Amino acid sequence: MLSPAKWVTTDSKQPSTSITTGDARVGAWRDDKHHLGKTYLTFDIARFQGTQLFTASLRTPEKAANDCTRPRSTQLWVVRPQGQITWDNQPQELADVAANPNQDCVTPWLTWNVAEPIKQALEQGSTEITFALRIAEQFQGDTAYGRTYDPAAVLSTTFNTPPGTPTDLMLDIHNCGSTTPFVASPQPRVRAIVHDADGTYGLEGRFAFWPVDAPEQRVEPAPLWAGSGSIDSYFPAGMVKDGGTYAFAARTEDGSANSEWSAPCRFTADLTAPKNAPKISSTTYREDGAPPGDGGEGLPGDFTFDANGDTDVVAFEYDGIGIEAGRVTADAPGGKATVTVTPRTDGPTYIQARGIDRAGLRSPSASYRYWVRTTAPSVETPWLEIGVPAEFVFTANQDGATRFVHQLDGGEEKSLPVGEDRKARLTLTFTEPGAERHTLKIWTVDGAGTKSGIVDHTFNVEQMRPEVEVSPWSGVVGQKRTITATPWRENVVSYVYKVGSGAEQQAPAAEDGSLTFEYTPTTKGRHKVLVASVNAAGIRSGWGEASLSASTPAPDVTSNDYRYEPAGAPGQAGTFTFSSPQIPVVSYRYRFDDEPWQTTTATQIQWAPRNPGHHYLYVRGVTESGLETDERSYLFQVKPLPPTVTSPQYPDGGPITARPGQPVEFVVTPALPGSHEVLWYISFNTPQVVPVGEDGKARFTYTPAGAFEMTVSSRTPDGIVSGEVRRTYQVPQ
Repeated sequence: MLSPAKWVTTDSKQPSTSITTGDARVGAWRDDKHHLGKTYLTFDIARFQGTQLFTASLRTPEKAANDCTRPRSTQLWVVRPQGQITWDNQPQELADVAANPNQDCVTPWLTWNVAEPIKQALEQGSTEITFALRIAEQFQGDTAYGRTYDPAAVLSTTFNTPPGTPTDLMLDIHNCGSTTPFVASPQPRVRAIVHDADGTYGLEGRFAFWPVDAPEQRVEPAPLWAGSGSIDSYFPAGMVKDGGTYAFAARTEDGSANSEWSAPCRFTADLTAPKNAPKISSTTYREDGAPPGDGGEGLPGDFTFDANGDTDVVAFEYDGIGIEAGRVTADAPGGKATVTVTPRTDGPTYIQARGIDRAGLRSPSASYRYWVRTTAPSVETPWLEIGVPAEFVFTANQDGATRFVHQLDGGEEKSLPVGEDRKARLTLTFTEPGAERHTLKIWTVDGAGTKSGIVDHTFNVEQMRPEVEVSPWSGVVGQKRTITATPWRENVVSYVYKVGSGAEQQAPAAEDGSLTFEYTPTTKGRHKVLVASVNAAGIRSGWGEASLSASTPAPDVTSNDYRYEPAGAPGQAGTFTFSSPQIPVVSYRYRFDDEPWQTTTATQIQWAPRNPGHHYLYVRGVTESGLETDERSYLFQVKPLPPTVTSPQYPDGGPITARPGQPVEFVVTPALPGSHEVLWYISFNTPQVVPVGEDGKARFTYTPAGAFEMTVSSRTPDGIVSGEVRRTYQVPQ
């Protein structure tokens, strides 16, 4: 829907003025003067250029009529476009537009069919159209026919923008362009992007397929849904033959108009893979070579691939053990290609290659076996232990090697010259305990700077850790332990040890080189024990490890008054006894249920439950150092003391005299000593409270409508409750 781009009312009494505010007046009206007026509405119709306009209606809402006894005589005219419009400068009226009949005196739905005038304006290349709203000429001066309109007129249209030609055509993985690719599929996938300025709702697209040399065999399958903005399909089965050239195109369809067909996208079908495996040769590495081999790891060599007479081959694919895989283009279809590869391993290995045609089809594989000479040096490894020098012997295998390069644990590279015997010697001494496993990288370099293969040599440095034993391994906090360390090397003069998070301690070794010391854990949990020996040269061994466990067992709780079987009663005190047979304690912390924690130095306490049922007693022991033991949970049950309930309407042995709508009397005798009130309720209703009289009883009435369930209990002034009695009463009808 469109609103006017501009509007103007003219007035004969303001002949040179364009009025653009207020209401739109047409016909005649009178105040102290006699006025004549017309209103002009201009709409921007550029949006409809190049579209199919189906309908166009202009609604001019009426606000008032001067005299409803006179028939509506309003007319709508198409006028010639011009600049400023005034009463004295009126545009030429070209064509009268018939209004839809409407008998209401004043209507907001006065509508005009303006489709044809707009179509004509569009055909003439216009981007605007102006309508004149006026009273018919014969009634123009009669004030009885004058009317007032709302200038907020509405132009409603239905139209269709023809869809755009599809773009971005694709054939399998190929973008369509000026070249004609070779495709290996008998039903290649096709795709195109569709376009429609009106959106993709309800949009469709269609492909056309044909052999280039037989366009009369063109096939146009049913249209495809294009709501996602693209269409996707496959060439028809059976159309594509090996060696043929084919094309496809696409167009967009919106149900009212079709786009132009896209430019065709072509390809040539290649459905046959190369038959011959390529031939492989090398001037560096002999085929089926034997020890000592050729070249060497890290030394580049050439390999040539030959299509072996298969003229379809345009490239080669290759891979193998110890080399980077790759692809290389042939010097001509059916020709050759040479690559340089650098083996990363020595000994027997291979390279394999496959020919690839223009469609990407591959030939059978050819394999070329060869032997790579070992150039990496060899290493003789000594036994290594901490603090003792050890000699490594390197032997060069690279021809012309002048120096060894070695790198310990990824550190600085260092060099040694190659001797006349092709050897070098490296002495290493590890004086600090630490990692047991180490890596030594070694390679050689010749006079030209060529690097040999690399040896990743791993070795262990024995840390000579002492054997550590703890007795007893498991016990309680405060229990003394004996720790013994036995050396695994000679000349041990002292030890360093630590337990848990404690500081390092030093102690001299016994005459036999061992160490024995005592430790008493003061905290709960597992404690790691670390012991290292120190020899006469001051070299410390690695840590020997052991561990000990210290627990804080929970106290025991007993009671002759309250056990798991129901006993006692609400308000009746019971005695509870604490003991800690496994760990000495000086006090106990305890609480019942959710009550606050309390502390006692006694081994017995008394406690009176306030209600029947299950209860928990939680107890922890506290040592002299303030350490708390594990917690003991003691569960016991308290027997209820429910009241006795009687009723004259429900005598023991009957008969029942209760009736619906008649009060029933109840007498409650509490069993809980000191009860001062009784609580009763029916089913799930709110409990009612009744005081206990001087006779030790409570009385109340209840008027039933039928059978009912009643629950009754009692309680003391300090809140001790008896436990409930629940009964169901039948009420005869």
